Formats: sequence, structure tokens, C-alpha cells
Amino acid sequence: MTIPSCRAVAIALGFFLIVVLPTACSKESESEEAMMKAGLERLYAKKDANGAAAQFRKVLERSPNHYGATFQLAMALDRGGKPEEARPLWQKMLALAESFRDQETVAVARARLGQSGAASEPAGEEAVMKAGLDLLYTKRDPNAAAAEFRMILKLNPNHYGATFQLASALDQAGKKAEARPIWEKMLKLAEAANDKETQKAARDRLAGR
Repeated sequence: MTIPSCRAVAIALGFFLIVVLPTACSKESESEEAMMKAGLERLYAKKDANGAAAQFRKVLERSPNHYGATFQLAMALDRGGKPEEARPLWQKMLALAESFRDQETVAVARARLGQSGAASEPAGEEAVMKAGLDLLYTKRDPNAAAAEFRMILKLNPNHYGATFQLASALDQAGKKAEARPIWEKMLKLAEAANDKETQKAARDRLAGR
């Protein structure tokens, strides 16, 4: 599972969260969007783990508890052959995931940390999330991406990254009415996680911005 963002994926499976906020703070939000998008493309399309990690670190400099960037940085460090550097990120990710009962991400973090009794990493779910992210941000096929994120949400209805990415995919597909209840759900999840950036993103989407 990869996940799940804030403003640019998650999902995480969250992995990874990207939205455009054309308000007074648009420059900042667009910059975060660009950094997350660049990181995701480098990690999953270009297989450049080190380049991806640099992008996710920039996001975390602004938002230290950014859900998607925390997960993706840990993943990038693992894939870049830096497991010891990734370990404190997975520990942080575990605490974040436990705080709002994202059991799938909890399982991934525990598996990465090698905790005894942890469930094996849900590789199938991670593959689905990765496929959705590639479809949405690399192949520009939001309808196909939405189908992937829905598959994850069938297994874990409160999956943070997949919820955000599904709402984003529906928006990009021009299905604003269908996206609205997903953004409402995302807002509640973000409030529960005290994720201010994602709260703002969801509120702006719900306000039509």
C-alpha cells in the first residue's frame, strides 16, 4: 500500500495527494503539488528513488506530518537501499496510521519495521495503489485510476490515501458531483488525523475552488 497525501498522494496507500488550490496561497499549494507529483513520477515511473526522496523531503519541510509524503519518503528510502534511514520514517508512519485507524497502512509500516506478529505486507494492495497512481499521474487516465482506488476502498473503506486519490481522480474525470461525498469523507478523515493541509484541500474542493 502506498499512499495516501495531503495535497499530493498517498495513498498510500496513500499514498500520495495532489490538488490545485487557486487561492491567495496558490503559489505554495502549487509548489507542494509539483513536488509530490515529481516525487511520485520519479519513484514509480522513472524508478529514481533518490530523486523521489528529495521531493518528498521538501514537502515534509513545510508540513512535517504530511501523511502521503511521510509514507512515500519511507518507501523511497527503502527502494533506494537505505533501510536504516527509512526506519524512523516508518516508525512515524506507524504512529500516524494508528492515530486514525488506517489498519492497512499500520500493517505495511509494521512489516517494514519487522515487528513480530505483524501481518505480511499487502503486496497485492500496494500493487493496486501503484497502478492507480500511475494511471492518474503518468498515463492521465482518471477513470481507470478511480477503478483501482475503489478496489482498495472495498477492502478498507477508510483508507486515507485511496480516499484522497479517488476524489482527485473523479474531479479530474469531470465527475464533480460524484467526487463531492468522497471529499466530505476525506475532510472528516483529515480532521481526525489533524492533517491541516488536507483539510484545506478538501474544503477548497467542496467550495468549488
